[in-house]
Amino acid sequence: MKIDVTQHLTLGATRTLKAFREAMFETLGEKEFDKITVNDICKKSEYPRATFYNYFDDKYDLLQYLWSYIGKDILSKIPKNITEEKGIIKIFNLLLDFFNDHQELLTNVTKNNGVNSHLWHSMSGYLRHEANILVYEYSAENDQVKVPVKLLARFYSDLIIAVLEWCLFEQPNIDKKTADKYLTSLLNGGFTA
Repeated sequence: MKIDVTQHLTLGATRTLKAFREAMFETLGEKEFDKITVNDICKKSEYPRATFYNYFDDKYDLLQYLWSYIGKDILSKIPKNITEEKGIIKIFNLLLDFFNDHQELLTNVTKNNGVNSHLWHSMSGYLRHEANILVYEYSAENDQVKVPVKLLARFYSDLIIAVLEWCLFEQPNIDKKTADKYLTSLLNGGFTA
């Protein structure tokens, strides 16, 4: 991104970013990511290409911004004073809820793009990274950890994404209670129900 969104943004910049974010999100509900052009995004956002390029290098840059915006919103809902296992389940549930609330994006990912698409790899990679950071924060405070905390955080974040992929692509009609049972069972070694 060409601007630092962690700094104070003008009202105009905030509006422009929102317009591009919403345009990309809406367009992702309509067509495959590979077929989306900067012109499509500009037309939908009602901003010229020059403005787009003032903020982003290309559509991939905008996609990363979209994931960061969505990811920060989802992950900000996790309380800081929660146990490690409950935190992992909460992260998973928030991600599952996000996709259930945004069926058009889920439909695009599953039908137009699929689990091996750039769109899913981009999104799951970002979410895995953010979950890794959160799990690391939870695990770093636990004196009982028997493996390096970075390895444990990576294991848990990979597990969250693996179960999410299973629920979205292999079992798309799974209920949250069953999905939580799967995740809890895997957290406990995969041998409990």
